[in-house]
Amino acid sequence: MEIRTARPGDATALAELHVACWAETYPGLVPAEEIARYDRTFRLRQWEQQIAKGTSRIMIAPGAGFAQVGPQRETALAARGYVAELYALYLTRAAQGRGLGRALFAAALGPAPGRLSAMVLDGNDRACRFYETTGARLAERRPERIGDAEITDLLYLWDAAPAP
Repeated sequence: MEIRTARPGDATALAELHVACWAETYPGLVPAEEIARYDRTFRLRQWEQQIAKGTSRIMIAPGAGFAQVGPQRETALAARGYVAELYALYLTRAAQGRGLGRALFAAALGPAPGRLSAMVLDGNDRACRFYETTGARLAERRPERIGDAEITDLLYLWDAAPAP
């Protein structure tokens, strides 16, 4: 499967993948109205802005998934040496279980990722297992809101470069 750096023309494909992955991953974890709120139009604007900004590494496997890694957004984590953050790693259900997630993750990390963090929604057990098998440890549970829904985010930390 082809994995490449996302280009401006990929914003539509990224938006469609993002919506599809949310629809497959989050029912039962996030209320349906919240999943629907992050529709194709919302995601298209998001990806157009992210690509144009150019501050993160966005990799796409067309039709199958994408990953995004960028500078740490939390000052406290950056101060502790977690210089990078995995913003997103999504695969369609049909693309899972073939090593594509690891390949996208490695491509988005680049050659020298350093210490890394990621947030995952509590209950997304597949993502938690993936992070743990690549060397992450669960560091913190954080209550959060998505619209009217109370959820729990899990903070994962890689104290060394992730294992491919």
